[in-house]
This record gives sequence, structure tokens and C-alpha cells, in this order.
Amino acid sequence: MSVEWAGLGPELMLRLDRSSAEPLHGQLERELREAIRSGRLRAGERLPSSRALAAELGLSRGLVLDSYRQLQAEGYLTARTGSATRVAGSTQPSIRPAPEAEPAERLEVDFLPGVPDLTSFPRRDWAWAVRESCRRASAAELGYGDPRGSRWLREVIASYLRRVRAAAAEPEQIVVSSGYAQGLNLILRALARRGIREVAIEDPGDLSNGAVSRRTGLDVVPIPVDREGIVTDELAATAAGAVVLTPAHQSPTGVVLAPERRLALLAWAAEREATIIEDDYDAEFRYDSEPSGRCRAWTPSEWS
Repeated sequence: MSVEWAGLGPELMLRLDRSSAEPLHGQLERELREAIRSGRLRAGERLPSSRALAAELGLSRGLVLDSYRQLQAEGYLTARTGSATRVAGSTQPSIRPAPEAEPAERLEVDFLPGVPDLTSFPRRDWAWAVRESCRRASAAELGYGDPRGSRWLREVIASYLRRVRAAAAEPEQIVVSSGYAQGLNLILRALARRGIREVAIEDPGDLSNGAVSRRTGLDVVPIPVDREGIVTDELAATAAGAVVLTPAHQSPTGVVLAPERRLALLAWAAEREATIIEDDYDAEFRYDSEPSGRCRAWTPSEWS
């Protein structure tokens, strides 16, 4: 299936040498033939109008029309009155399409973790918010801005954390990332530059934590999880300088980190000057219980 470009479509890259003895119409026809033969232009793909292509290449429209007619006569192009000029299918090289994946069996209940009900995404509200943001945004807000993210957004997040989580949060302490994986990657790379060589993760736990950690060059130390959460005695027996965990609702077991373990975890972090990284992946989703007290990312300067 060919791509259908909106509007005039992107520029068509063709090389013309005005110092050559070959006429320009001959060069244009040769370039278009080669683009079609090589598959750079696919069957059914729309070419620019003769007027648009002439403007792009600095040629007369008549020259472009003559070239299009010649390629139509040779069977490379097709055209109908009132319709765009398109690449003919008969001259297309045999390009084997990628095999289409077989449709997955429809399940009554999908237990795949980490995937919400995608059909419930609020498309209408999202589209409205995007339109409003684009309409109200200043020219400066369309630039790169602060690498930590929009100041206004960070102020809103800090206010939310203070109100809902009782956290001592300020906009300067917040970095907006594209998602959990990027946020974890940034934290671990910063720790690696500080000399951290090992990071502990829960076992069982999110497999992506280990994958992200290894990509940053850190050694991964799995720590078992029991009915009270991560086993802090085993964590203390390692040389890890950081730990990634889900204390509020351990993934995948669902246990909540016991108060005694939380205190032991904080004592370990204070003694080692280590970093605790919390993946609070379902903080706003409570179905059968009240929210539990939560850990957060702590730094050594906060323990004194």
C-alpha cells in the first residue's frame, strides 16, 4: 500500500546538472525513472503537480509536463483528468512485503502486566487539551526550554506532591521525563558518575529494571522478596549503592513493605549513603484498601 501524503507532500529529491550537455528534460525523466525502478517511489505514490515540481526545481511547467507525458507513454506514470499523477504499478521492482503478523486471539480477560485498558483512553479530552495547549502556547514555549521540563508543570507537580503525598517537594527537585524507563536511566547514570557500581533490584520484580541498569554499566544484584517486602538483611549483605523497589505495592507479588523493613531500609541507606529509588507505579489506583505510607527517593543530605 502506497503512502498518501497530505497537502503537496514532501519535496521530491531529484538531481539536475545545468552545466551538463544533457537536456534538462532528459535529466528529469532519467531521475524519475531511476527513482521508480529503485523503489524510492512506490507504486501508487502521488507525484508533485507539474506546477509544484517546476517551482521546486526552477524549471518551466511545460518542461515538467512534457517529461510526465513521456513517462506516461513509457508506462512509468499514470494520470487521469482531475486526479494526481501517480507511479504505475507495472514498472515496480518485486519488493517482498513484510509478512503480516497473525491477528492475536481475542481474550475475554488479558492478564498481561503493565498494559492498561487502551480502549478507555480519553481521546476526545486529550485532543481538546492538545488543541488548547497549542492555541495558548507562546512562541518561547515551543522551543527546547529547561531540560528539567516546563517550570509551570513542575510547580503543579510539586504542589500535588505536597498536597496528596505530604512530600517536601519543590520544582527545583523535579525532572519531567518521557516515562519511568527514561527517569530510571537518568538516575542510574548520575549514580554511576558518582562511583556507584552495583544496584539492587527486587526478585521477583520488573524485568526492565535489570535491563535498564545493565545498559548504564551497573552490576545488578537481585534481592529476594517475602511476605513483608524486600529482605533488607540480604540487601545489607551486598555492596549495592542503590536499590530500586516498589514498597507501596510490590510488583508482581502485591505485598506492602512492612514498617520494620522500611526503617531498616532507611537505616541501610543512611549508613551506606545509598539511594532508594521507588517505582510507585500504581499510586493513584486503590481498589480494596487505603493508601499506605510511602518511601520516596532520598538523598544522604536529608538524613541528618
